[in-house]
Amino acid sequence: MEIYPVYLLLIITFIVILRLYRNLNVENEYQLKYLIYHYTFQLLTMTNLSIHLTFNKQLPIIAVASGRFISLVFFYLFLKSIFENKRARLKFIYFMPLLIIILVDFLNKSGKILFSFINEQIIKENLLGFYSYDFIGKDDVYWLCIINAVFFNLLIFNKFFQILRSKIITEKIQKNIITLFKFYYIPITIASFSTLICLGLFLINIESSIMTILTKLIGIFTLLTLVIIPEILSKISRIKNLDESNEGLKKIFEQIESFITENHSYINSNYTSASISVETGIRNELVRNSIKASSNMSVPMFINSHRIEYAIKLINDGYLQNYSIEALAEKSGFSSQENFNRVFKLLKKVTPSEFRNSQD
Repeated sequence: MEIYPVYLLLIITFIVILRLYRNLNVENEYQLKYLIYHYTFQLLTMTNLSIHLTFNKQLPIIAVASGRFISLVFFYLFLKSIFENKRARLKFIYFMPLLIIILVDFLNKSGKILFSFINEQIIKENLLGFYSYDFIGKDDVYWLCIINAVFFNLLIFNKFFQILRSKIITEKIQKNIITLFKFYYIPITIASFSTLICLGLFLINIESSIMTILTKLIGIFTLLTLVIIPEILSKISRIKNLDESNEGLKKIFEQIESFITENHSYINSNYTSASISVETGIRNELVRNSIKASSNMSVPMFINSHRIEYAIKLINDGYLQNYSIEALAEKSGFSSQENFNRVFKLLKKVTPSEFRNSQD
């Protein structure tokens, strides 16, 4: 009876991986490979269960926990790659929690347990690849599984909301990511935390049959949805690296130009390309490249050009009738009158005083 659901999960996950792999190409590989790796490591826990049922053997709990953890890392990198429009680097720091789990597992094996809570008598049950009796004598490993799950899910959902707030990521891509979260990531996250809660109850000898059944059903039907509704994965596969050709950079420049014109953030003397990147959600490198390609200016000069246009508007509105040029420079976002005069002369071929006199 138990073999059927686990093999169903294996087959479904394998189909998901195969479909993603068949859609892999040079235009989407910078993010799609991470999603493939995510599902590949999800297979580890399912494989553990099938091995046990077939051969009465199983992987060490640390291997199963590591598989779950690494799958979260790759899903985070998948989202990060989409948000940054480039392949997110796999950094050593991402695996620090994994090294801590391995260390704690070693300490627990040696009999050193910091937070002991597991009863001598526990309910023996398997749940989505985890066996409750594998945690006997490894109380701290269980707590770290919960901490890691919470930590990385917070990172993942934070990156998800960054994608939704991004000004450069198209509405179509945002909708596709929302669909993936709605039908896959949110339900599978619920199943993952439900698994950990059920395991905790088993370890203190409390049985929760209904919750266990619901957890298994959520896990199965969540993955099954990806097969039943293939558009979810096909739309994700169509997310491509943003075109950095002249046309692509022109569109980005238009967004930056529109944002700056409407918000007047440049009147802050500390405004930089990093400020534009933060406010628009456009990667800093794309900010610089698009401004250079469309205006033939550096970012500082581009920002200063808007400050000068703002200063000219103030002059035309009679600002200098009541205030000095030094006040005008500060009002326009320049840190000094000297710099203001230099840039004004560079862009308008006359000094601010000469321009004011020409308007009289």
